[in-house]
Amino acid sequence: MQSLAAKLDLTAQAHQAIRDAIMAMDLAPGTPLAQEDLAERLGVSRQPVSHALVLLRREGLVVDRGRKGQMVAPIDPDRLLALYQVRGAIDRLAARLATTRLDMSDTPSKRFQRLIKDGWDACTSGEIDALVKADLAFHQAIHALSGNDEIERTAAGFWPHMVRSMRVVLEDSKGHGAIWREHEEIAEAILSGDPVKAGHLAADHAERTGELTHQRLSRP
Repeated sequence: MQSLAAKLDLTAQAHQAIRDAIMAMDLAPGTPLAQEDLAERLGVSRQPVSHALVLLRREGLVVDRGRKGQMVAPIDPDRLLALYQVRGAIDRLAARLATTRLDMSDTPSKRFQRLIKDGWDACTSGEIDALVKADLAFHQAIHALSGNDEIERTAAGFWPHMVRSMRVVLEDSKGHGAIWREHEEIAEAILSGDPVKAGHLAADHAERTGELTHQRLSRP
């Protein structure tokens, strides 16, 4: 984490910095969170850090350790499965809506082509950061194309949890190519204007990913 410049909303900055570190696994699950240490690393006082930890606790990214303070929340396989089930419904709706808005954008086809290329490039490199970034960008693009702001707002709440699980699963996964073949099929269905097929593929992809994630995270 980088030191923060003195600006008005230090709580928001501290929240984003700690959140990013948790998502990147720089602050791994189970890591104790001492306000003094975080404040020193971020170059701020304890107050904005304290407020930021309250927000992160509400988001489920930080949990209490009793009298020992707080720590980064463990990755809960059951919660991830539930979140992916919710995401399946959201992704179905987003994909269906996206098929109706193709005439409202000049570049959906080119954008999907670029996103798919980035995904395959990430598969070739095998770099976890690149794989996570490409996957996130693809699904967020569909949410944005849906034109429904509530989809993006809702998804913003579960992305941090999914990003953490993705980093664990992708470390030992050999199915990167299969993921991006499914992404290609979803993009093709959206661009062809088939709402039923697009919705089905998007939901099926999310639900299957959730089941695989749950299986991987549940292993001893």
